[in-house]
Amino acid sequence: MLWLLAGAALCVQDFTWQPATPRQGTLIVVSAPGAITGQVAGEPLHFRDGKALAAIPLTTSDSIRVQTLSIRWDGAVIGHSAFVPVAERKVPVNEQVRADDRYTAAPDSALEARIDAERVLSRDAARRAHMVPRLWSQPFIRPRSARITSLFGSGRQVNGVWRTRHYGLDIAGPKGAPVRVANRGVVALVGHFFYGGISVYVHHGDGLMTVYHHLSRALVAVGDTVERGQLIGKVGATGRVTGPHLHWGAQYGTVSFDPTELLKLP
Repeated sequence: MLWLLAGAALCVQDFTWQPATPRQGTLIVVSAPGAITGQVAGEPLHFRDGKALAAIPLTTSDSIRVQTLSIRWDGAVIGHSAFVPVAERKVPVNEQVRADDRYTAAPDSALEARIDAERVLSRDAARRAHMVPRLWSQPFIRPRSARITSLFGSGRQVNGVWRTRHYGLDIAGPKGAPVRVANRGVVALVGHFFYGGISVYVHHGDGLMTVYHHLSRALVAVGDTVERGQLIGKVGATGRVTGPHLHWGAQYGTVSFDPTELLKLP
């Protein structure tokens, strides 16, 4: 492990993280007494009582740089940084998915423009998550208690064509089944997207955002404050799907991570 130290900042032993060797696509807790901000994977850290959450991207190879910043009484800005070892996430790598052929055909110019515009909306919502103060005080919950049908991080082929890793958790449910928000927050984005179908994005504060895709119906609007466990939509089969289910996503800023990590937060 390589330590990089600038100035007479906090003692090295005071700058720690848990878990010591996180897996790809997980959350870590950075502890740095006196730090006011920092950065991991290009996303800012929000320290509260010397601790901050950060997310390890699924694509991280073997280590990632964690940086913290503090301001000394004389006004000097002092930084710490370290390279955190990252373990491989072991998940199925060849899931076979069948969907409508339009989701594997090359998009025409109009569809390509739509997809690009929807990606801009999604990334804008993700970046704005850092502007929201922490809104939750209770533990996160699953939006549905049904069985998990596809894990975060799995590799998949759609209609026999390799597409991408799976950046969410699929939870079973019949059309019309309830979908509940994982914790208190503010609705940041609602729309009907080409790949995600009818979707709801919720800011929880301090950079955290949860996403609910493939709904048959959204029951909230942008700007609504939602309480933990509140009904926000119904399971559906909109967008690129094989059948009715909920795709539950979690992000720290623009970095997607396994949403089950939220259930471990105090």
